[in-house]
Amino acid sequence: MNLLSKIFKNSKLRKYSIIALIIIAILVPVIKRKIAISREKTPGLYPVAVNIVLPKKGVLKDQQTFLGFFKPENQAAISSRISARVSYIAEEGTLVKEGDVVLQLDTTDLAANVDALKIKKENQEKVYNRDKILFDNGAISEEQLENSQNLYYQAVSAYESAAAQLSYGIIKAPFDSVVGKRYIQPGDTAIPGKVLLQLDGTGPDFEVYSDLPVETAAKIKIGSEHQIVFNGGFQTAWVKAIVPASANNLMTVKLKVKGNKLNIPASTYVDVHFYTSVTSGLIIPVNSVLHNMNGYFALTIKDDTAHWVPVKVFGSDGVNYCVDGLPSNVKLGSVSEQQLLKIYEGQKVKTVREGVTSD
Repeated sequence: MNLLSKIFKNSKLRKYSIIALIIIAILVPVIKRKIAISREKTPGLYPVAVNIVLPKKGVLKDQQTFLGFFKPENQAAISSRISARVSYIAEEGTLVKEGDVVLQLDTTDLAANVDALKIKKENQEKVYNRDKILFDNGAISEEQLENSQNLYYQAVSAYESAAAQLSYGIIKAPFDSVVGKRYIQPGDTAIPGKVLLQLDGTGPDFEVYSDLPVETAAKIKIGSEHQIVFNGGFQTAWVKAIVPASANNLMTVKLKVKGNKLNIPASTYVDVHFYTSVTSGLIIPVNSVLHNMNGYFALTIKDDTAHWVPVKVFGSDGVNYCVDGLPSNVKLGSVSEQQLLKIYEGQKVKTVREGVTSD
């Protein structure tokens, strides 16, 4: 008691005692945790699970994939030649036949003007016919006849011009199509030259436009077959033309597609598989090959151990590689792209299943 009394009476000793107690309170849990961790067992290292595949000799189409713009062969942007209020416009998605009305303008004022000009033309024609008789009888001069003739021709021209404008009030589909996008609503005023709606042809032929690097486009032949891909489906396309002029080191390849069995909406981007060459050699899956700045390396498995072997790649179709540099009886490991990056030389692996490289 005397010692404690002295400590608490001495302010300096009391301060140091409190600090010591705080330090002990902090260190005790830390020390206990370290002891617990030291008693835990270190987890064992488990071998990487890989699928074993066997290569096979064969032929492979070298494939490169680019985006393509899919559109009907027939496509029209409809605009008006006159300024007038829209009284009718076909709904988006409406199927129309060639000659069906897709847009109609309010031409009430134009129609009234045409009627008036028609009457004026007919009256002027009567005057001109009368003046021809008078001229033949010497009642009027040649100059008067010419003036009458000019007035008649002017009346005819004015009437025909107004009648033509009136005909512009009804716009018909130039081919069988579906109304794609409309850019104006009933009641709005159509402005000459401004697109009012788009018509997308319903076939039977469609087109795909794809921009390729010049060196790739040089390998493509007119008439060659390729594949377009949409929603997991495939359809054959044929090269129709290659635009010779290039921009930004790209050339446009135009492909023709017969029908639309994939139900691709107009003006949609699709993947296009271009087959640029045919190679032969050992076919192995892309999931067995690592590509880095040093080249291509195949993941081979021997005695449950991973080994990286450099290979020469002739081509790829996106699923397999055609290579040289491996014996035909080698066992290959097949894993995901992420796992390929993690496997190191000499690492132990565990075989999950065996198979043969698929086509």
